[in-house]
Amino acid sequence: MKYLVLVALFAFAAADSYKAAEYQAPKYETPKYETPKYETPKYETPKYETPKYETPKYEAPKYEAPKYVAPKYEAPKYETPKYEAPKYEEVTYAAQPYSFGYDVQDKESYTEFEHNEKSDYNVVTGSYRVVLPDSRVQIVTYKADANGYTADVKYEGEAKYPEYVESQYKAAASYAAPGYKAPEYKKPSYTAPTYAAPAYTAPAYQAPAAYPKY
Repeated sequence: MKYLVLVALFAFAAADSYKAAEYQAPKYETPKYETPKYETPKYETPKYETPKYETPKYEAPKYEAPKYVAPKYEAPKYETPKYEAPKYEEVTYAAQPYSFGYDVQDKESYTEFEHNEKSDYNVVTGSYRVVLPDSRVQIVTYKADANGYTADVKYEGEAKYPEYVESQYKAAASYAAPGYKAPEYKKPSYTAPTYAAPAYTAPAYQAPAAYPKY
């Protein structure tokens, strides 16, 4: 309680010692206006000097006639082109194993043929058989290697040569030519058109009554 009393007394003393600030209105002075002094500028007439003109000196150009030099013409040198024959290198292919076979039978043309062949890099073996015109069958078995080509030929059947038989066809005894009648040509009836000549009337000429006097 004592502490509150002391605080109140201290606050009262502080309020008594504060004085409000005094406000003074600023003093405003009217500015003095001085009329500016205007001085008329001095104008000097410029001095004009007539320019001096000198006639230019003209020198006639010296003209030298051009010297004409005839061009030198050199005949072109023609060199025959060199032609080199192209070089063809022979292409060699390594041997490859293969095998094939075919059979032909055509009764209309009397063709009967059979062929078989195989190879293993070095040796080629094969055979073919064909029916000959004399009805025999020719069988050829062959072999080709580094030593060359060898063939074994055999025949099957017997050769047959049939006798010639005259054809039984005989031409007809008489041949009758077909009956042909020439077409009848009728002359067309042509009637000439009737043409009427136009009627022409000569104009009537009348002599003048009197000749004029000159």
